[in-house]
Amino acid sequence: MRYWFNYLLKKVNVNTLNRFEFTNEVLIQNYKNYKERFIFDKFIDYELSLKTYNYFKKKLDKKSTFFIGSSWGWVEFFLSKNFSLIASDVNEKYVNFHKNNKDFKYIKFDILDMSEKKEFNNKFEQVIVNNIEYLFDQDQIQKCMKNVDYIAKKDADVFFIFRSRDSFMIKIIDNYLSPFENKLKTILKNFKKNKWYLTKNHHGFRRSEKEFIKIIEENDFKVQSVYKDMFESEYNNLTIIRMLKISKFLSIIFFKSHPHLNIFHTKKNRL
Repeated sequence: MRYWFNYLLKKVNVNTLNRFEFTNEVLIQNYKNYKERFIFDKFIDYELSLKTYNYFKKKLDKKSTFFIGSSWGWVEFFLSKNFSLIASDVNEKYVNFHKNNKDFKYIKFDILDMSEKKEFNNKFEQVIVNNIEYLFDQDQIQKCMKNVDYIAKKDADVFFIFRSRDSFMIKIIDNYLSPFENKLKTILKNFKKNKWYLTKNHHGFRRSEKEFIKIIEENDFKVQSVYKDMFESEYNNLTIIRMLKISKFLSIIFFKSHPHLNIFHTKKNRL
């Protein structure tokens, strides 16, 4: 595990060093088009959401299903047309947004705090942990796994969406190429007398696939399969790669080693 920082240009010289605050900054404060993604013709334009939706539409059964860390809940919203499911998040902003949607159940839920949650014990046959592992340090991710085990029935299908996969190349992009590129952007923008600042923001934690599988298995979940997709996205975080249009070439020469979307299908093994 390593600390993961995003180096971004901002109009204010503020480094957001609390990873939970930075997630809210990215997904709530700076996200202007969240409503349009509840229109299916708009939703399908977003590759990550569409591929996640297509995967679960084929993979899920019509059983008791619980999503953890749903954020705005676009994928869950469209899946709810075919499956009876509950979406959830710890942030009340998302819960309140869905409060008046009678056809879509969305609750406040903190996977790190199961006190006074006895009604969730051994409740769900399918659990989806939706890319929140990057927010958790080692103690928190172990607590998350323990609590997922608590709410899942024996032999439940448990899915972990894992998008913070680490590697040597990703570390180079995060720690060197991205900061360098954004420093150049800051200099160029400030030549135009528009005051911009290069800020360092704590995104969360990166873990390798090997590290994540170890965490899964030591908590008695058995990996059934791993779906991998979006092999160009990590490279396209760099403007120069997008401009040169070489992300596909990079994915080939690196043997598709850096998928942005990883979904681990596991089975709960214990009572």
